[in-house]
Amino acid sequence: MSSTSAELSAADDERPKRLPALSPTVLAYLIGPIAFVAILFLMKFNLVASEPVWLWFVVFCAVPLVSAAADRFYLHRPSHRRLHLRVAASAAAVTLVIYLCGWGPVLVISFAFLALENISALGSRVWAITTGWSLVGIAAGQIAISENWAPSLLPSSRANALALLGAFVLFFVIRMAAVVMDQKEKAEESVRLSEDRFRSLIQNSSDATIVMNEEGLFSYVSPVVTQLLGFEPADLLGVRATEIIHPDDRESVLNRFESTGPDASFLQQFRMQKVDGTFRNVEAVITDQRERPSIGGYVANVRDVTERKEFEALLAHQALHDSLTGLANRQLTLDRAEQMLLRSRRGNEPVALCFIDLDNFKDTNDSLGHEAGDKLLCAVAARFSAMLRAGDTVGRLGGDEFVILTEGIGLADGPLLVAERIRDALHEPFHLEGYDGLPINVTASVGIAIGNRISAQELLRDADVALYQAKAVGKDCCVVFEPEMQSAAVDRLALKSNLYSALANDQFFLVYQPIFDLESMEVRGVEALLRWQHPTRGVIAPDEFIPVLEENGLILGVGRWVLRQACAQAARWAQSGRSTQMSVNVSMRQLASPDLVADVSAALEESALAPSRLTIEVTESVLMRDADATVAHLRRLKEVGVMIAIDDFGSGQSSLTYLRRFPIDELKIDRSFIAAIDGSRESVALLHTLVELGQNLGLSIVAEGIETCAQLDGLRAERCGYGQGFIFARPQAPSAIEPLLSRVGAVAGAGAVARVDLHVGASARSGDEGAPGHPGQSGSAAADNVRGAYADADPAATAADQFQGAHLSGA
Repeated sequence: MSSTSAELSAADDERPKRLPALSPTVLAYLIGPIAFVAILFLMKFNLVASEPVWLWFVVFCAVPLVSAAADRFYLHRPSHRRLHLRVAASAAAVTLVIYLCGWGPVLVISFAFLALENISALGSRVWAITTGWSLVGIAAGQIAISENWAPSLLPSSRANALALLGAFVLFFVIRMAAVVMDQKEKAEESVRLSEDRFRSLIQNSSDATIVMNEEGLFSYVSPVVTQLLGFEPADLLGVRATEIIHPDDRESVLNRFESTGPDASFLQQFRMQKVDGTFRNVEAVITDQRERPSIGGYVANVRDVTERKEFEALLAHQALHDSLTGLANRQLTLDRAEQMLLRSRRGNEPVALCFIDLDNFKDTNDSLGHEAGDKLLCAVAARFSAMLRAGDTVGRLGGDEFVILTEGIGLADGPLLVAERIRDALHEPFHLEGYDGLPINVTASVGIAIGNRISAQELLRDADVALYQAKAVGKDCCVVFEPEMQSAAVDRLALKSNLYSALANDQFFLVYQPIFDLESMEVRGVEALLRWQHPTRGVIAPDEFIPVLEENGLILGVGRWVLRQACAQAARWAQSGRSTQMSVNVSMRQLASPDLVADVSAALEESALAPSRLTIEVTESVLMRDADATVAHLRRLKEVGVMIAIDDFGSGQSSLTYLRRFPIDELKIDRSFIAAIDGSRESVALLHTLVELGQNLGLSIVAEGIETCAQLDGLRAERCGYGQGFIFARPQAPSAIEPLLSRVGAVAGAGAVARVDLHVGASARSGDEGAPGHPGQSGSAAADNVRGAYADADPAATAADQFQGAHLSGA
């Protein structure tokens, strides 16, 4: 930069010096003394008219004085009249001088000097006035010659001819000067407007315009810099630009200057210091204008981008962090997991990913609202963050799912201790703002994946598989991923995929289990149970696929199909004289669906089955999820005319208050109570209480899962009304049930036991005695008589439809 500056200075010294500029008015006044000397010189040689010297002296003294007075008079208060007076005074002075010397007609061109001075001083608009007064001066001079008031060295005819010719030439000279001046004025006006526009843009622009010379010193600073940095423009003139650039940004800015060629521009972001010492982020477009003499430096248009940078930083933070809790989101969590795995490969340190899911978080959302749920998530996030080391990461993937990444020494004592720390962090109840006096207890299921993986996605996938296993085991527990879990997850995914086509491909079918009157041993009804005939795996138990149907929502469509099939089968039996009660289970999602009543009504209408012949079974746990809403749903079903039964009674937490509120007709005692009859007196007492409770409420009592004769004897002793189980019949196809239904009347009339199942439970004894169907008869005798009564049933049909599986709950 310094060498270039010296070369430019030397070039300036070599340029020729310009004379100071003179205005046309000054030149006009200088003509007077010069003309006076010239006339005196010419008078000596008799080349001009001989007039007294004193006269010429008076003339050349009076002319400038009168002209100056007229000019001042006009400038004091410009007006059209005063303009005429000024021009007329100047024209009179010229007329007096040229005609007094005797050569007036020849010197009429002198009026051109008058015109040029006036046009130059007052603009092209005065050309007409100047021309007019000049012609008046010529006419007056010619009159003075003709009257011998003025001397003339020319004959009268030649003088008049020359005056006329001079006036003609003078007119065009003045007009041409006016045209030239008019063009100049327009050009100057255009330049003035352009400069004014540029000045206005510079001064009112939101961007500051700065000009720096080659030494990096400010030579021009626009007023906007006051808003940008707080400095007045004058305070920065002569200041080196790098002095107000952040020290960390100076090197990069100087490097860009050095790499930029002539007339090139570049965009640079850096920080500039304000007058108070703080810094603002700016963006500058800098152009090298050193080759332009009018600038001779660099021009920078500087814009404040502090707010934009802050907003970009905010967007970047939001793109990588959860908006509710401020924790790392999925993208950032996976990125940090990748970095963790990379460090693990280099240092061979243990790593783990803990996938956390809050248990029953939906209950908080449903009972207290989403605002309380959001506050609870924030509180949980705060506890997780507080328990971690600086190098660990906690992230939220969405909903109530969190991820914790830990590595190194934190895993020295085993991954289960990490999970224990997570559960300890949630041990204390949460007290949310706005919900004082209502402590909220939270537990979590944790899936842990440890060890190196190819990618973070695989680590997260394995932890998710372990989490699924943890939730399947129960609440508030932890499971560490094992390789065999992955194959189980793949099988589950395949099962889930196959379920989408199972209904369309008619792979579902129903089996029916009879329900007996335990006193008369007559068939009281049947329960429809769902099975899936998988094309490659064979018949799949409902416990395996029903939860998947619940998860993906297919249970609504499948449940609708079950209702229609069961009602249609019951209607066909009724038309053939085998009327019986049909029981169908409905799931939680079905019960909450607004279409359930319509589905039930449609199934009854399509099959023409009497509504009273259909029993809708709902498990106790489903009923108690939202008891108030459940009451409303059940009442709408009762309006259709169907019967309502509580399935698996005793396994949930229903209270007597809710039992009285529910519009139910039947209680089905859970199989766990039946299985415990053989165990202790306490179990028998509990069963007695359940049966008595139902009888006091006027409800029918059905015992589920009767498998032994001892259980049957105990239930009959407690006067339990109805029962079902393997001791009577396993779930079977309609063809195996129909012989039972067709012989109900005949066998009942003969006092025999009505049953069709040929495959009694393994604990049923064949050698017991007693008359079938009579009060006081033992369970083993009743079973033997059932076999005797239906010895002619088709064993092949019943055996083909036998299925050794658990009964369907919620389908």
